[in-house]
Amino acid sequence: MIRHEHTARVYFADTDAGGVMYHAAYLAFAEAARTEALRAAGAPHADMLAEHGVIFMVQRINLSYLRPARLDDLVRVTTETLCHSAATVRLRQSFYVADKIAELEVTLVCARLATGRPARIPPRWRTLLAADSSGGPDLGQ
Repeated sequence: MIRHEHTARVYFADTDAGGVMYHAAYLAFAEAARTEALRAAGAPHADMLAEHGVIFMVQRINLSYLRPARLDDLVRVTTETLCHSAATVRLRQSFYVADKIAELEVTLVCARLATGRPARIPPRWRTLLAADSSGGPDLGQ
């Protein structure tokens, strides 16, 4: 995936009573950033579903919090491919408010929506993942 940046504002609904962003809100911001990264690259999720009947599903997430985001902060989320295989992709997503505040690694599996079973990543999306600007390896066919 070509390195992508997405910016979102922290709203009241994303925070606790003290104005600190909820830990789970980072997951929603990360999901939006992944969706926008694919859309910006010309390969939106909707096309993958319509053309192939497959979607990316979260298999694993590891999220490290360094400092909190707060109400009204603009949070910049960078998304980059670390590696991929025939049916999975591992991404790093970093969160910034000036400095880095959190980092997430997520493994996505390509799956048939009808059955939930793993499927090969369609060629258009595999090509996009292989065009990684950070040099992440292709882990298989």
